[in-house]
Amino acid sequence: MKKILLLLFFISTLSFGQNETKIDSIHKIIARSKSDSIISTLYYSLSLLHSNKDSVINQLNKSLYFSRKGKIPELITFSRNGIAAWKSKYVNRNAAMAEHYSSIVELKKYNFQKGLANNYIRLGYYYTTDATKKDSSNYFLKKGLEIAEVIKNNNLQLLAYQALGNIEYNNSNYNDALEIYIKYEKICAGNKQYTGNINHAHILHRIGDILLRTTEHKKALEYFSKAKEYYIKNGNKIDLIELNLSIVDVYIVLKQYKKALDIINGCESSISDFKLDVTRSSLLYSNKGLCLEKLNQNAQAEKYYVKAIKIAKEQKHNPTIISALTFIADYYLNSEQLVLAEKNYLEAEKIFKDTKDNETEKLIPIYNGLKKISEKQKNYDIAILFSNKMQEAEKIQKDKNIDSKLLELDAKFQNEKKGKEIQDLSSKNRILDLQNKLAAKQTYIFLGILGLLLTIATFLFYAYRNKIKTAQKLNELNELKSRFFANISHEFRTPLTLIKSPVQSLQSEVKDKNQKNKLDLIDKNANRMLELVDQLLELSKIDNGKLQLLLKDGNIGSFLASIIEPFDFQAKEKKFQFTSTIQKNDTNHHFDKDVIEKMVTNLLSNALKYTSENEKISFDSRIENNQLQIKVSNSGSDIKKEELPKLFERFYQKKENQQGVGIGLALVKELVELYKGKIETNLENDILSFTILIPLEKSNTNAIIVTQEKQKTTTNNILNSENEFPILLIVDDNAEIRNVLTDIFKENYQILEANDGEQALKIAQKQIPDCIISDVMMPKIDGFEFTKAIKSNELTSFIPVILLTAKTSDEAHLEGIKSTADAYLTKPFNNKIVKETVTKLINERKKLQERYSQELVLRPVDIVINSVDEKFIEKLQHVLDKELSNADFSTDNFAVAIGMSRMQLHRKLKSLLGVSATEFLRNERLKTATKLLKKGNGNISDIAYAVGFNDVSYFSKCFKEMYDCTPTEFLEKQ
Repeated sequence: MKKILLLLFFISTLSFGQNETKIDSIHKIIARSKSDSIISTLYYSLSLLHSNKDSVINQLNKSLYFSRKGKIPELITFSRNGIAAWKSKYVNRNAAMAEHYSSIVELKKYNFQKGLANNYIRLGYYYTTDATKKDSSNYFLKKGLEIAEVIKNNNLQLLAYQALGNIEYNNSNYNDALEIYIKYEKICAGNKQYTGNINHAHILHRIGDILLRTTEHKKALEYFSKAKEYYIKNGNKIDLIELNLSIVDVYIVLKQYKKALDIINGCESSISDFKLDVTRSSLLYSNKGLCLEKLNQNAQAEKYYVKAIKIAKEQKHNPTIISALTFIADYYLNSEQLVLAEKNYLEAEKIFKDTKDNETEKLIPIYNGLKKISEKQKNYDIAILFSNKMQEAEKIQKDKNIDSKLLELDAKFQNEKKGKEIQDLSSKNRILDLQNKLAAKQTYIFLGILGLLLTIATFLFYAYRNKIKTAQKLNELNELKSRFFANISHEFRTPLTLIKSPVQSLQSEVKDKNQKNKLDLIDKNANRMLELVDQLLELSKIDNGKLQLLLKDGNIGSFLASIIEPFDFQAKEKKFQFTSTIQKNDTNHHFDKDVIEKMVTNLLSNALKYTSENEKISFDSRIENNQLQIKVSNSGSDIKKEELPKLFERFYQKKENQQGVGIGLALVKELVELYKGKIETNLENDILSFTILIPLEKSNTNAIIVTQEKQKTTTNNILNSENEFPILLIVDDNAEIRNVLTDIFKENYQILEANDGEQALKIAQKQIPDCIISDVMMPKIDGFEFTKAIKSNELTSFIPVILLTAKTSDEAHLEGIKSTADAYLTKPFNNKIVKETVTKLINERKKLQERYSQELVLRPVDIVINSVDEKFIEKLQHVLDKELSNADFSTDNFAVAIGMSRMQLHRKLKSLLGVSATEFLRNERLKTATKLLKKGNGNISDIAYAVGFNDVSYFSKCFKEMYDCTPTEFLEKQ
């Protein structure tokens, strides 16, 4: 059976082309095959591919012929089930049922239990469509179930239990239905294959409904919760709404009106989205009104009761109108609006009688309400009248329930009696038949089985021995091939390096444009050869089964954005129209960065290579159902549809004088298969597109899960205000790199960490560090953009920035030097060099701080080193000129005037000039005082007040601390 399923799977994936191509391929296999089982399976597959009904039945009949010829009961079952389905669709239901009856007779000859169970259950399902054939339906379903339980086939058992349970549920036999559904749930709970699927969710929902009807409310809620979890998992929104309304019923019974109202509010928006039926829509608003009423929101409650009636009347659905009118009448009765209550009860009674509804239980709450109104109005005669009517309705309903139960018990008895009689007769006939056959053929059967076993044993022995030898040979060939590719790769690399080195030297020396172009061509093709060598090695590893996926946790959207960035640049250079759409996703997934990068770069390189000027290239990626979809398209393609499957052949050439596709696309296909994904090609309106589907499951047998330490978040970035160590901000999306750098600096620095440039920018603006070490390639904001943002922001412009990068190319190094960063180091870095670079940059800043303390006045040009800081100093000076004499001008006022928080101003001044905001303000007042003292502008008291000191003695104390002399001694020296 497994071989047959594998063959069907192979056929379904036989070709990337249209059905006609697949059909032709299958016919070729049939022509070469001599196995009846394979031919039967192939014809069955052809029936799935054909669209013409006559062709379909023709292929099914051929499949049945060869399955009978080979005496293969599995395939006979397959073929006849297909024929039955065809007859159900194109002939009628009776013809399909007749096919199943015939199939049972035929399969009994083979004693093929699974096929018999399957056909009995299918017959049972056909009978369930006819309410008058309940007995027949039950008989065949139970017959199939009995066999399925013996052979322990869970799938068939579940099919039978579901149908049997539904029959009892639809006939209001809730206790019997519950017993069957519990058996279904038990199988699902014990088998991961079925746990949580949509059918399991439906059964849990049904169990909850039955428990709700039998007043086991809390238990019902447990089953509803399980069903809700699985509906959400399967994305079944309509059933989820139905379930939520059932949960509302439970909460209302339990008088938990707030919980019920929350669920109703969540469902309300879905009424129009999913076009709920009138009963459900009206009941939802009635229940909302009831909850609001119980929560003392009467005005809102009445509004929703009215809305429920309006919906029911618009659809002219009388049972729902009666229910909605009863709800609002109860509300008016409870709020003492007796006239309105009576009006709605009487209207509900009239509609019930006009429609000749036989569900008398609807009259019970109506007559009960009218009785209560009469009692409140002291019309006791009328109250007695309605009380009698209510009792009469209750009696009718009670009698109806008893009659229903009696009929149910009688039907069950008759059904069991018929089933037992059929079973007894069948058993007797079967026993007699077996006894006769065994008596006549016992000897022949024994000899036949013995000979068959010997033949099978001999065949298996030789087949196994040949298989072992073949496997050994293949392994030897794979190892030889891998060694060959590895050796030839190293042999290629040496001469290629010797070619590239002098070429690069000549490129910098040669001035002649023509010669320079030739050297560029040599260098370009040397690089191309190195790429091909690497690709050959990758293919060799895949062929030999040595390449494994290394799945690491990360954000795919950010990673893809970093990959396509250089292609966007190349496209603009070559005058292509390049567009990209990458779905943003905050959720991380496990994926192999190296493999994904190879797939994307090869597809985009291929698109750039075969696209003409002004044509369009597009890149799209999204994640759906835990599957990554990548689509690369380019316009202006001259490929034909019949050539699409050949694009994945290594070194495929359309024509001898045209350039081939190399091995890039072949490598992509192999990597996709390693990932157990799919790759599809499509050509429409001269637009060639490649679509890759990659599963993001961690259960891939070709993969190793690389566990990473959980990345630290900035919630731990809390500074100790009493610690005088410099503050160092480390920015890198790799947690391990951050940990290494933290170990280097943790003894002498306060460390802050960030995962990306965007997060780092916020931390830098808030904490104002003394130095920043940043990676270049990061999500959201890269290192170059981050450095520019730091250097152009008045808050952070003075902070030294060191860029670290894994890019070792000359172009990358040059870009780093040209950037506004203070230093540029490559990975892997030397710990001592990184540490010394940080120390040197902070010491340079300290020299500026020392210069500030020695300056008599604040002069931007002599103090700072970039225009942003110069503007900041000028702003400080402007504020000081305006507010220096104001004694009430505090550091809080200073921060507001500058446009920063008090903390930001403090850190900025501390790092830039080595003083706090308070010290800076005091120092500038004292510096201005010395200037005035030198000029002799007034006495010491006048000067103290002029520079913002209220207390002359405090002015003298501060002056002495800064200049080691009192203002009087300073004047004497002058």
